[in-house]
Amino acid sequence: MSTPPVSTIHLEMPDDFAYAAYEAVHSRIGPLHESHQPQWIEYATAWSAVANRFRSCAEHDEAFTRSIQTHGDAPLQPERYYQERDLFGFFVTGLSTIEATCYGLVAIGSMLDDVYFPIKKPKNKKAISPERTADRFRTTFPNEGISRTLNETIESQEYDDWKEVRNILAHRGSPGRIIDRTVGAGDAHGDALWLNGIPLNAATAPSRREWLTNTIQTLLREADSFTKTKTF
Repeated sequence: MSTPPVSTIHLEMPDDFAYAAYEAVHSRIGPLHESHQPQWIEYATAWSAVANRFRSCAEHDEAFTRSIQTHGDAPLQPERYYQERDLFGFFVTGLSTIEATCYGLVAIGSMLDDVYFPIKKPKNKKAISPERTADRFRTTFPNEGISRTLNETIESQEYDDWKEVRNILAHRGSPGRIIDRTVGAGDAHGDALWLNGIPLNAATAPSRREWLTNTIQTLLREADSFTKTKTF
């Protein structure tokens, strides 16, 4: 199942996307393109990226899971390449979903206070990260649910693990697999172990997607509550 098309990219989203909260935020911020044009441009590109990256992450999850169920965790080429491609895409687009959400939140914050949420200059844009976003919201809006949620996100072990895997894949290399074959059992073996000892099986991507989904759902719902109470 899927959602109706979102209003930013005009595509249906997976049914675990926080469609209602995402659209509610956009219904408030979307009309501000004239009154807050510099910040709105940054918001608009970020909010589109949230939907694009989440949908892409979901597609990589589904493709990898189908492949490993059908071909196992040690297939010959080109299936091995397809699995590696989808693992790369899954971790890169998954973390990008969080990063784009945070970038969009900074743009929204800048519409309220461009001193504490600077975003107009190139150096300001380059400095934005989930960690800095959490710090800005914690300092400026300490009692808001979005501030607590941002802080919980960046302090979670899941976020640290996802970020480490993404950084290795994007900047350092393509890891191999450790195959532990059982002696005397023909081709039988336990799960292949991948980067940082991650077992490769049918739960590899879905279990991590569940965490990502819950995180994005909470961030978007808190963004909905936050924007609902503010005057832009």
